[in-house]
Amino acid sequence: MNLEILGWNSLFASSFAAHREHGQLPGRIAIQHKDRYVLYTEQGEINGQVSGKFRFEVSGLHAFPAVGDWVAFEPGSDDQPAIIHRVLERQSKFSRKVAGTRPDEQILAANIDFAFLVMGLDGNYNLRRLERLLTAAQESGAQTIVVLNKSDLCSHLEEYTREVLSIAQDIKVIVMSALRAEDVIPLRSLLAPGTTGVLLGSSGVGKSTITNLLLEQEQIKVQDVRDSDSRGRHTTAHRELLVLPNGGLIIDTPGLRELQLWSGEEGVQESFADVEELAAKCRFRDCKHESEPGCAVTSAVEQGTLDRGRYESYQKLQREIAYQTQKQEFGVQRTEKERWKKISKQSNKLRNRDKH
Repeated sequence: MNLEILGWNSLFASSFAAHREHGQLPGRIAIQHKDRYVLYTEQGEINGQVSGKFRFEVSGLHAFPAVGDWVAFEPGSDDQPAIIHRVLERQSKFSRKVAGTRPDEQILAANIDFAFLVMGLDGNYNLRRLERLLTAAQESGAQTIVVLNKSDLCSHLEEYTREVLSIAQDIKVIVMSALRAEDVIPLRSLLAPGTTGVLLGSSGVGKSTITNLLLEQEQIKVQDVRDSDSRGRHTTAHRELLVLPNGGLIIDTPGLRELQLWSGEEGVQESFADVEELAAKCRFRDCKHESEPGCAVTSAVEQGTLDRGRYESYQKLQREIAYQTQKQEFGVQRTEKERWKKISKQSNKLRNRDKH
């Protein structure tokens, strides 16, 4: 495989130079299983796993290879997998907080140029969910594109499009139907050779169907959504990096049942720029936009110039981000403490071994 077609560039080459001196080779993560990976390399498609030292030294789930990552690996021998020694610095990433109470970051896609946020124009249509996706995408470092799919099923197309444009601010919005092959042309034109996109959205919005259109073949299995609520079944079981016929790359992902924000302060500022502009006019700089006098935000809600649903979404995301930040600070302290305990334990073992 040609590394440039896979997205290799001078920045990755520069950070990889030291690893090449140790006989390691570059590869890109195509599929991530529990503890095994499929890599795209100059030698073709190979299996890999992280080294024991890598596993010992990592500080959390976010440090493990994710789909789209570039890694330094040592080729395996015979039927043995390649050994991954290092993840190269990411140029962008789309992440979320892991499910549950553990304060850790899960990388859904790395080194992406475009984050395609797919929403169905059927029963899946939900502005509040889109606002959450937009907030996370604005933190990714990739260019965000909103894709409104299933236009053929929508009897309120103009109204829905107008509503999305009102919250998407300066973000490009593509309206399409995955039943029409020509509708995928705007997406394909963005995915030039070596350019990576990721499709994100809940189950049943048509991500796998769009992927098949981009691949120009029925490679990804698709299923119909339930008529009762337009909810889909998880057709895609894992995240996968796929090379398109034109040389671009797309990451197909399972449906997002939940998206807990990992970080989002800047994302909120960008995806709620209209609310932030109002907040700058509040009487008090530390205004919480609740019951303070002279609050320009609550005043706009009362006057009907700011949608109440959007205001409540803004407040909810702000509270969630503040809570996550607090948990992350505590988690960092705990992780550092556990890391030193592991190092101390290993050192004691070595000392005891030397004594004997």
